[in-house]
Amino acid sequence: MGYRTIGQPMRYQFFFIALCITFSQIAFSQSKVNLPESFQKPVLQELKPFYAPSEGQTEDLLNGEVISVGKVDSPKEKEQQMMLFVAGIHPRNCVRAMRKLSSYENYSKFIDFIKKSHYDDQKQSVNFVMDHVLLPFPMDLTFKIPRITKAGDYPFLFETGFLKNLNGTISVKDIGKFCLLTLKADWRGPETKIPSIPFSMFIQTVGKVGLEHLIRISLF
Repeated sequence: MGYRTIGQPMRYQFFFIALCITFSQIAFSQSKVNLPESFQKPVLQELKPFYAPSEGQTEDLLNGEVISVGKVDSPKEKEQQMMLFVAGIHPRNCVRAMRKLSSYENYSKFIDFIKKSHYDDQKQSVNFVMDHVLLPFPMDLTFKIPRITKAGDYPFLFETGFLKNLNGTISVKDIGKFCLLTLKADWRGPETKIPSIPFSMFIQTVGKVGLEHLIRISLF
């Protein structure tokens, strides 16, 4: 599956600005952790295989903020590469947190820009149909990932679509009575229709707001 164009070739030039403004307005308040400095070492140890956050990012994470880093550039002509890192600490333990977060087929009920969601347990395959006035174009994404129900590292792979061969890992780790949620994704492929700067802002914003929202809706 791929993406379809929508007849608005200039749409991507303004969507990322409105995206940041609108998503900041729809982000709901959520219960946040506030971990003492003694948690810094175990948290950084868990993040070490994926990304080394700055001192400020680490402080934000321990204060209950979701941190998100998105980078897109062009290593050579007509090619792009992408890196996304997102992390947040859930106020519940991982088993409790994943009770709702593992229900991939229900994500269309959780997130408004996911219009359809389906999960095939046998194939371990997720399909999301995403559309929003602020997205650069409607997206039909299919990727493989196990159903996550407990702590561990879970690889995922986009087998089709405009980000074909994107691969990464979702890490779910108990930190005391809390749950550290981490996503790291990498991709390199043919140049997309989105310039690198708005593409970077897009993935970073969606990563942050998406995890903030998922933490909020999975508190109970």
